[in-house]
Amino acid sequence: MDSSQRCREVIQTCGVELVDGSLPVLHTPSTLFRYQLNEAIRNNTDLVDYMGDYLDELLSEHDAISLYLDPMALGTPDDSATTHVSGGLPQTESLVRLMLGVDALQSRLVATLVDKFPEYIGDEGTDGDASATKVSVKILRQLRWLDYVLDSGALTEKLLETLGFVPPDMQREIVVALPDIISDSDNTQVSKVLASMLKETPELMLPVLDTLGSLDCAPALLQEARNSVISHLASAEPIELPVLLRFLLQSVSTDAAAPVIMRIRKRLDVDSIVLASRQRSTLADQSPDVLIFDAIATSLRSHKHLRDAWLKIIASDANVGPQTTLDLVVLLILHQITTHTKRVESVLKAKIDIVSSQPIAYTPALFESNIARFPAVFSVYFPALVSVSGWLIQTSALGSQGARVATSILVSAFGAMGMFQRQEISGELAVHIGSGNANEIDTAAHIYLELATKHPYELRPFAVFIKGLLDYVDNLDITHVRTIFDTLGILSTLAGGSDDSMFSDLYIFVRKQLSSVFPKYNRIGVVGTVSLLRQLGGAHTLEAAQADECAGSSMSQAPRVNIQALRRAVQLLEMLMDSGRHQSWTFISMTYDELAHIVETHGLHQQLLTWLHENVSSKFAAQFLGDVEDLNQRYMLSGHASVALSLDDDEAAVLDVFNHNDDAEASGLHAATKRANSD
Repeated sequence: MDSSQRCREVIQTCGVELVDGSLPVLHTPSTLFRYQLNEAIRNNTDLVDYMGDYLDELLSEHDAISLYLDPMALGTPDDSATTHVSGGLPQTESLVRLMLGVDALQSRLVATLVDKFPEYIGDEGTDGDASATKVSVKILRQLRWLDYVLDSGALTEKLLETLGFVPPDMQREIVVALPDIISDSDNTQVSKVLASMLKETPELMLPVLDTLGSLDCAPALLQEARNSVISHLASAEPIELPVLLRFLLQSVSTDAAAPVIMRIRKRLDVDSIVLASRQRSTLADQSPDVLIFDAIATSLRSHKHLRDAWLKIIASDANVGPQTTLDLVVLLILHQITTHTKRVESVLKAKIDIVSSQPIAYTPALFESNIARFPAVFSVYFPALVSVSGWLIQTSALGSQGARVATSILVSAFGAMGMFQRQEISGELAVHIGSGNANEIDTAAHIYLELATKHPYELRPFAVFIKGLLDYVDNLDITHVRTIFDTLGILSTLAGGSDDSMFSDLYIFVRKQLSSVFPKYNRIGVVGTVSLLRQLGGAHTLEAAQADECAGSSMSQAPRVNIQALRRAVQLLEMLMDSGRHQSWTFISMTYDELAHIVETHGLHQQLLTWLHENVSSKFAAQFLGDVEDLNQRYMLSGHASVALSLDDDEAAVLDVFNHNDDAEASGLHAATKRANSD
């Protein structure tokens, strides 16, 4: 009997059946097979060499080698059939992997596998399927996660030697597999080789860094690796940056944190990187900006010394440049960490407000441009963005730099982000208005008006938040009431007021206020009515181009009047003037003041101006104006009336202040005038 047949019988006796052209069949548990084979070798020392030669012979068959590298089939209890491992069945080892667990055979089999590895580089599976795993990769997998390695130094040295002459794709496979193959005692040797590869083969930087992060490297080697990575930042592919940044930040010590962060801020131009990436691909999920900042956020949350160092660097940097986008997002990340919230707010306050020692660094335009360029990034950190803007609203007066920055943040985010973020912004502003703080209400109401002006159609679905404030407007200053009604007026008059429901609700509300017997509700009604009129009666609302009639025609058409909007505007005016007949002169004077203001500053449509002239101005003249001679004769009986404050000496029209004056009534002046008229 030759040695090959003898080895075959020993293997079968121990529990593995070798079938020509098919997968080996395992009939016993793996541990039992190894034990029985170890006992057989111990009883016959010559069997070690024979078994090594036999395994070399099996692995030399180029077309059949995959049979011994793939998981074995399982034998059924009656041995009548075999089952290949798949699905939910127990996973078996390959024959080679099983033999690597035999102490006497491991060293020679490892050497054979490493020697065979270069022969199969680039070869596919034995079945010729291009999708099958490469034989070289299968060989490498046999060496991973072994329970123990008898001669780990020789294996490591052999793999590093192979690493020097294989193609880049196989270099990648070896580098990734190294932490699962080598022992801890070989970390230093492997780290030195990998650190040198960072400079020599930059295309393998990602797998090399991933492996270095899994090894226990000396500080000097890590510093060398970090220098190589930082020098590669500017030229790295966008998809590589998250891995590079994660390695830099997670491998840095407390003493080296500040220099590394400063070099990152200097070399990492996020705007240019993302722009280049978007030009190469139109797919949003390939944009690396979110992944870049996620890598930074993960490192900052894990290491306090990184948070402290980065915050200190931002606070000391008064310049605005390519690093500012990075700094803004870092501040948002740190603001979400409770222990750093107050410190971040202090830094932002110094950057936003005017300080004698430095100019304003973070302007409204800066926030607006960054949110517009990186909406996906700021959506990820949206809670922090809302929190920062809320803090600014609470601590800043209307018109201050902080209020302008808060307005810019929320208006830009509302326009650039999705429905969820818009709903959150709308709700947060309503909460600020309900706070009772005058400055907070000022800024929040102004932001609502800005949103309605710049993004009316986007804000319209969330008008319920603003309408809910109408139940509490009697507790607000009249200026805030006007701003809220201006906002609602814009939303209710979109497309000329074609949305009946919202306008009808507002119409009912102001009519109720106008009919109240309490002056403060009357004021609300007047302001609300005039605000609706301001939006509905403007020339831009009432005039609409005849798009349908002009289609296909090169001649321009004169604008036509939106009849529905005009009727509603007149309806508002009639309701307002009719309510004034039963109210005090204070009510009427406020009505005239509000109407005069919108006529002078907001450009009502010409037809509405004509209506006001015929129905308001003429009645005002009849009630309050008179001829000088007639008034002198009327009031000369009492001896109290005289003309004063004349603008022109020959002015014919005079404001009759006594005719509607309570003091004149009390002094009996009206009674005397009436007797004179009757006479």
